[in-house]
Formats: sequence, C-alpha cells, structure tokens
Amino acid sequence: MTFLVRVWLALTVVLAIVVTILAVLVKLQNEAVYSQLVRQRLSVIAAATAAPFRSVSELGLTVATVRNAQELLNRAWQTDPTISNIVLLDAAGGVILSVPDAAVPFSARQMGRAMEEGSNSQWGLETATALISGATIKDENDERAAALAVIYPMNELRTHNRLISSQIWLSALALLTGFSTLAYAALRYRLRPAIHTLDDIASHAEDDSTLTAGDFADFRATLAAGTAKYRLATTKLAALIGAERAEAPPAGPQGADVISVPDSPMAVTVSRRLTALIAVLVLGITVSLGTVAYRSIDESFAPELDKRTRLIGSIANDAIARTLKAGVPLDMMVGGREFFSSLLRDFPEISYFALVTNRPILEMGTRPPTTTSVMLQAGTVVPIVVDNKLVANVVVIKNAGYLSREFRDLILDLLVVTLVTILLAVELVSLMTNHSLTGPLTRLDYILKLQAAGDFSHRILVSGISAVDRLGQALSLRAERLAAMMAAAQELPKGTRAVHLEPDFIIPAGRPLIMRFCSLGDVRLPLFLIAAADSFPLSFFSLYVRDADNPLTWLNPGIVISLPLAAYLTAIVFGSPYARPLAKRFGHRNLFVFASIPAALSNFGFFISTNVLEIIFFCVFSGIGYAFASLSCQDYVIDAAPKEQRAQALGLFHVAMFGGFYAGTALGGVVADRLGERSVFLVCAVLIVISAAMILRMLPGPTHVSALTEQGGRSKLRQLLGTIADGQFATLLFGIILPQTILDQVFISYLLSLQMNALGASTADTGRLMMIYFLMVILSGSLYGRLPAGRISAVGITVAGALLGGVTLLAAAAVTNGWTMVVAAIGTGLGYGLVSGPQTATVMELAEGRLAHIGSERVLGAVRVMDRIGSVVGLVAIAGVAGSFGYSAAMGFIAILVLAGVGSYLIYHVASHSLPIIAGRKA
Repeated sequence: MTFLVRVWLALTVVLAIVVTILAVLVKLQNEAVYSQLVRQRLSVIAAATAAPFRSVSELGLTVATVRNAQELLNRAWQTDPTISNIVLLDAAGGVILSVPDAAVPFSARQMGRAMEEGSNSQWGLETATALISGATIKDENDERAAALAVIYPMNELRTHNRLISSQIWLSALALLTGFSTLAYAALRYRLRPAIHTLDDIASHAEDDSTLTAGDFADFRATLAAGTAKYRLATTKLAALIGAERAEAPPAGPQGADVISVPDSPMAVTVSRRLTALIAVLVLGITVSLGTVAYRSIDESFAPELDKRTRLIGSIANDAIARTLKAGVPLDMMVGGREFFSSLLRDFPEISYFALVTNRPILEMGTRPPTTTSVMLQAGTVVPIVVDNKLVANVVVIKNAGYLSREFRDLILDLLVVTLVTILLAVELVSLMTNHSLTGPLTRLDYILKLQAAGDFSHRILVSGISAVDRLGQALSLRAERLAAMMAAAQELPKGTRAVHLEPDFIIPAGRPLIMRFCSLGDVRLPLFLIAAADSFPLSFFSLYVRDADNPLTWLNPGIVISLPLAAYLTAIVFGSPYARPLAKRFGHRNLFVFASIPAALSNFGFFISTNVLEIIFFCVFSGIGYAFASLSCQDYVIDAAPKEQRAQALGLFHVAMFGGFYAGTALGGVVADRLGERSVFLVCAVLIVISAAMILRMLPGPTHVSALTEQGGRSKLRQLLGTIADGQFATLLFGIILPQTILDQVFISYLLSLQMNALGASTADTGRLMMIYFLMVILSGSLYGRLPAGRISAVGITVAGALLGGVTLLAAAAVTNGWTMVVAAIGTGLGYGLVSGPQTATVMELAEGRLAHIGSERVLGAVRVMDRIGSVVGLVAIAGVAGSFGYSAAMGFIAILVLAGVGSYLIYHVASHSLPIIAGRKA
C-alpha cells in the first residue's frame, strides 16, 4: 500500500466515523425533540378535554354524571385521528369511557407512578406501543378522583422517524463520498513533494547515485552518513571473515526494545502540511451534515407545529361556540379579550388571535400589516359553527419569533453534538497521523540516526510498498546483514579474531533488537473513550439512584442518593496509590486491560441493579476500574514522553481526558432520553471494551522492571512525612494541587448546578455552562501543550492559571448572576487547564530529583491519595458553608482557598530563588 493511499484510507475512516456518529446523534436528537412536541400537543388535548370533568368533580359529583362525556371525548379525538383513543379513568385506573373503544396500553401501577412524577396535574407515560399524556382530575378536597389519558401510537412516531432517518443517512453517505474524493485529490496535491522526495531517497538508498535537490536535507545527510558507516563496517567484517564465508542469519530469541522519542523534524514537517487540510475536511463534513440535518428536522417539525396551531384554534372555537349557544351575541361577549389574552399567554407560539365575520370583531396580539382577506389566507382559520350555521371564523397566526427561539435551543443542542464530534475527530486524526504518518517517519528518522552513529544493534518491523516502508526495510536489512557477519566473526579462532570495529560501531553478534516506539498518541483515543464512558451517566445518575428501591429507609433520602458517589470516590482514594507500582510491575497495557474488566462489569451491574445497595456495590468496582485505567494512561505518558516534553505531553493528556468528559456529559442525556437510562450503561460498557482493545493493539508489552527492585523496599512513615516538610513540594501540594482539585470537583460537580438552580436557570442551561467549563479546559490545556519549550516559565503558567480561576470565581461570588457565572465557568476552566499539565510534571521532577530517596511511585501515589481525600473533605466542608451561609459564600470560600494557595506557592518560589526546571522550561 502506497504512502498516499495509506494516509487517504486512514482519513476516510476518520471521516466515516465522524459522519456516522454525527448522523446517529442528530437522528436521536430529532426523535427526542419531535417526541417532546407530540407530548406537548397531547398534553394540551388532555388538559382541555379534562376541564369540563374537573369542573364537575370540584362540585363534589362523579365524572360519570357528565351526560355529554361521549361527545367531549369524541370531539377531542377528532382533533387528530392519529390518536389511538382518549380514555376517561377512575381513581384506581379503571376505564370509565374510551373513544374509540380500545384497550388501554398501561397498568394502574404505571399510571400511578406517572402521576406522582408529574406536575400541575399533568403527567406522561411511554410504553413499547404507545405515548400517553394525561391530566389528573381532582375533587373538592384536592384528592385524585379520576384521570383522562390521550393515547398516541408509537408506530406513528417510528414511521415518521424512519423517514427522517433515511434522509439523514442518505445525505451522510453522499457527503462521505464527496469529501473522501476531495480528500484524495487534496492529499495527492499536498503530499506530492514529500512523496517524490521519499521515493527518490528510497531508490538511491543502496547506491552512490547523486540525489536530486529537494526536501529533508538533514534526512538525506543522515542517510548518507549511515550508508558510509554501513559500507565501512561491511568492508572490515568481510576482510575479517573472508568474502567466501557464508553469512548465516543470527540465531537465538527475537528481542525487543521499547523506545521513547519525540517526533522527528521530518515527521513534524509533513504533519504540519496536513493539519490544516484535515481540520478543514473534518469541519467541512461536520458543518455540511449539520446543515442538511437542520433542514431535515425543520421539515420534520412543520406538520406537527401546524397541528398544534389548529388545536389552539379549535380550543378557542369551542369556547366561543359555547358562549354563542348561551345566547350571547358576538359583539357583546364579556371577557372575550381576557380569554384571548390567556390563550396568548398559555400558547406563546401564537402571535395573533382574531374573531372575524366580514371584519375583525375581536383581536388580540400583534396583527400583521395586511388586509383581512390576506390575513385569512396567511393564518390558520377555524370556523365557528352553531346549529350547523357558520357564524364567524377564528384566525390564528403563528409567532415566528417563538419558533425561532424553539429552534435556537435545537441549534444549541446540534452545536453541542457538532463540538463533541469535532473533539472525537481530533482524537481520531491524532491516532491516524501517529499511525500512518508521523509514527513511520519518526521510526525511520530514529534508525537513520542510530546507523549514522555506527549503531546497528536495532531494527524496525515494517510492511508495505511505500517509500517509507521500503527504506525502513533496507535499513533493517543492513542491521541483519552486519549481525550475521559479526556472528560469523565470533566463530573464528581467537588467534585470528580481531575486534577492529569498537568504539566506532555497535554490532551485535545475535539478532538485532526490534524497536517498539511509544508516545502520547498511543493512549489519547482510549483515554478519551474511557473518560467519556465514565461521564456518560452524570446527567441522570442521581435520578437513577433516587428511583431505585431503597432498603436503607432509616437514612435521610438525600444521604442515600450520595452514597454511590461516596463509594466511587472512596474506591479511587484506596486504589490510586497502587496504580503506578502495578504499572511498573505488570506494564501499563496489562494494568489498563485489567482495569477495564471491573469498569465494564460495573456498567453491566448498573444495568441490572434494582436497589441502592447493588448500585453502591458496583460503584466501588467502577471507581477502582476508572482509577487504574486513567492513571495507567497518565503513567504511560510520564514514562513514554522525553523529559523535555513531559509537561507538554501531560497538557495534551488532560485535553484528551477532559474532551472525553465533555463528550460524555453532552451526549449522556441525549442517549438516555431516546434509548433509556439503563441502555446508557450498555453503551458505556461497549466504549470500555473498545478502549481496552485499542490499548492491546497499540501499546507495547510490559517492561521487565520490578517496582520493588527499583525502590528497594518499603518506605517508612517518616519518609512520606518528609515530603511535606520539603517546602517546594508542600507549597505545590497545598497551594496548587488541593485547591485546584476542590475547584474542579466541588465547584463544578456540586456547587455550580445548585447555584444555577437558585438563579432560576434550567437544567439545560446548567449543562451548557458545564460544557463551557470543559471546553475551556480543553482549549487551555491544548494551548499549554503547544507552547515552545524554554520560553515561558512553568511556575509562571501555574500561577497565572490559578490566579485566573480564583479571581473569576471570587468575582462571581461577589456579584452572582447568570453572566458572572458564565465568566466563572470560562475563567476556572481556562485556569484549571493551564495548571493541570505543569503541576503533574513538577511532581515528577521533584520525585525524580530532591525526593528520589523516597521513590517516584510513592511520591506520586501520595499526591494522588491527597488529591482524592482533598476532594472528599472539600466537598463536606463546602457543603457545610453553603448550608449555613449560602451558595455565593461557598463560592467565595473556594476562591479564597485558591488565591491563598497560589499566593503561598508564589511567595515560596520568589523567596527561595531556586525555581525548578520543568520540561525544558526554566521556571
């Protein structure tokens, strides 16, 4: 497979995954919104139909005494013949009357539970065959006397959704074909110089032909130096063993060596040529499909909105007809304006009502600047018939502004989906470029430099026909040939054996080691998926716990709901210290795969759980699994990244992790709404299995380094306490790490939603604010990961990030409103993202430097334990402050903790005049 085709196929796979995910999510979103519109219309029908029965019941009579009950139900059913039936029920759920006469697709227990969860006497229920909207009818004592249910067949919803879904999928397939073709043409044009140069180099790798001028001058020079070294070594060994002596391939087991190197300049050059192109293609196909989907959804909603308008006109018609039958003339209707005004207030999708004969008799709302005849044509006209005689018309005109506002929320949801898709595309593109582009070029550059220095002890495994593959095969063959010749030389008698190659050459007498390369790109996508799986249920998990059976009836219900989260955090506290020692002993890959077992099983456990104790039990496994999985990825980055690039790599690590949090938080609610809460857990389990499979495929096997051998025994308590006595470590831990943990865990996960609820914000608005926070973390973490080394102080970035988060949070605590909360979410997100990368890198520098006598595993484990304990203690303390002094005071308390901590951190470093060197940056 040629280099161009390999990159094109990889990019096409990325585009296919992106367009598939976006199409699925848009389909789910369309179904959710359309279902909600139908529910709202059915709810209006139920409320309007129940009104006469409610009037009778409030007088102390039974609903069975309503003489025209059959007529009332029949009139409501005629507003939409698609409705299966409209049913009048008694308090126990028994059927009193049904129009038409059909079976009720729900039980009395289901109805009772739906009524308990409803509000304002309105309730809803969804079964496998029907969508039900109901209204509770209460008596004079405000007790439930009866109920009215409007039943809508699910087949109608499914038929409608299948039609829209087919349109979306056909559009997605057409866009994928078009963008894939465009990608091939663009890649061919963009990579043509590089491909030509690499082909030229590969074709002249084994001869002395003069290479033409072109790109990669340093690469050419290194190849030339390596070729010269190879020929010199071949000449010397041939003279030693004789030209006629056979060169048998070296025997023995096949060894392997894990190598961690930064991307080569050549790989970076080629990657930069493609970055903008890939971004444009991914964004282009995402926006194109989003535009097509929006138009499809607009067409999907139009018939339903028209039905809603006709329904409102019908309600007005019934009220006016009853007044006319009572003998009140049209011109003398008392309270007509108040009636129309209440309709406008209750149904904001309508901008104008009018009662019209040959002219408007009664108007309410904003009349369009047209004549009466034109207005009749533009609006929805509902005739008022009394005694089979047309006496007037009710004209209803839609409120275009209301529809725009409704679609604005839909657009925001689609924007969230689009951002999630782009985040996933970033991770997929990172994996693709590492696997198909930068990885092969970096491996090639590394072995070239080894051979240019006379080191032929390693080779690389390659397969393919591209220039990069052919050149890698040629270089590996050189190492094999020299190893065979050296093996032959070792068999010569001692008197004739002469070692003339050292120290200029390194040639093994056995088989050259196979090099396995590791980098952040190996774990970015699995980490993204595991983080997404962990955060998918966040939007509904507390409700899921609340609805489960509660055997702990002697406990406060609020405490019971918090127990699963407490069990989850406690499991992380106890599991975190063992992550790094286990990774050292068994390997990062094996630890991640092991962690995926309890993580996946816990989600299956949540799926089958029926009570709170079972959920708590599986939360323990979930916490252990997530702790080991995420920390094995972090430790892999710490061990794999060169020290000069460690802080940048950790910054990008946090970008991938918080990208997963963002995606999971954003999509969990959408998936739960359409597939059900329990189904979300199955999706999480599938994501975990996929991430484990990717880790098995991409990470090298375990290194044979024993954590116990490396550290030399168990540490004493005084050694661990000695870390806190170190001023630099103590100010980092108590001044930066713990306050930032409290800010992230307590403010975002606990306090933000409570404060927004107190301000009157909806759950959707609070969710969007959390997404802003995660997005800012992603952006700032990505920015830090790409800053040039040696120019900006790591301590300076840490101080700036912590100050930004603390100041914006303090401002929001001082003046608390919707806009200051947005500013706080932006500031704390940006600050946390900037601090995350350098704080972990600083811990590792200390653990490998002045605290090396304690051991890096124990130092890092102690930090992780303190980090989790800080989140639990901080949650309890902040909850106490919030309960006593209010949410704003609790926010201010967190801000003061952050600012006091960063102040102590800065004062220490200014006073000590010994700022650390982190990742190549002089702080």
